[in-house]
Amino acid sequence: TIKNNITLSLYNYSVTSTMTPFRSISLTALLLGTAAADSADSVSSRLQVHVPQTLFRPEGYDHREALFGVPPYGGSIAQSVYYADSDLCDPTVDTRKGYPIRAKDNNGKMEPWPTPYILMVDRGGCSFVQKVRNAQRSGAAGVVIADNTCLCSDKDCVSANGQDVCQPAEPIMADDGSGGDISIPSFLMFKVDADEIKAELRANHMVQIEMQWALPKPDDRVEYDLWTTPSDVVSRTSKR
Repeated sequence: TIKNNITLSLYNYSVTSTMTPFRSISLTALLLGTAAADSADSVSSRLQVHVPQTLFRPEGYDHREALFGVPPYGGSIAQSVYYADSDLCDPTVDTRKGYPIRAKDNNGKMEPWPTPYILMVDRGGCSFVQKVRNAQRSGAAGVVIADNTCLCSDKDCVSANGQDVCQPAEPIMADDGSGGDISIPSFLMFKVDADEIKAELRANHMVQIEMQWALPKPDDRVEYDLWTTPSDVVSRTSKR
């Protein structure tokens, strides 16, 4: 007996300057046979800190992948990280700012970020796509966006930061509709972890991060990804 399984994923989101999270709904329709096994590719990407060793975690860091850009599936990007100390909403990126502090050139200006590098950028102020586009134009090989708000479910983060406002749902790095020109990958790192990385960089310590992607493992299922917006009539029933 041949088992055929169709997985439909409907992604619904609304785009604002703060990138309102959307809900993801997975519908699995089994045509023949019994329920299928879990996906063989349970981890599609990994974010790891190799330097300093004190920040290394065997399981990697929790993160969210962007729904735009071109990840090197089956490969990885391992480079030094530079913190832009900015939300990177201005298309004119000053590559001589940020941390760690570099040596000064003959004109007394700090050396620019040495390529290739991964750029850490603060969340907020503009869309995720705009930030990554500006980072791409500055020469970044990848981008890690540092979240600036604790998840309401993370009581330790809320307590430590004394924030009156928290986000009830995980942020989604959605495409604002203009991300077709983005060719570099990007992740979003949650605030509690991103703060640790930024503290190291602000202390002028070198940090090396690896962004890694797995190749999908073939099985006996056929999967479809359907992308839609909340205003689409077809998607309304899926949002209930």
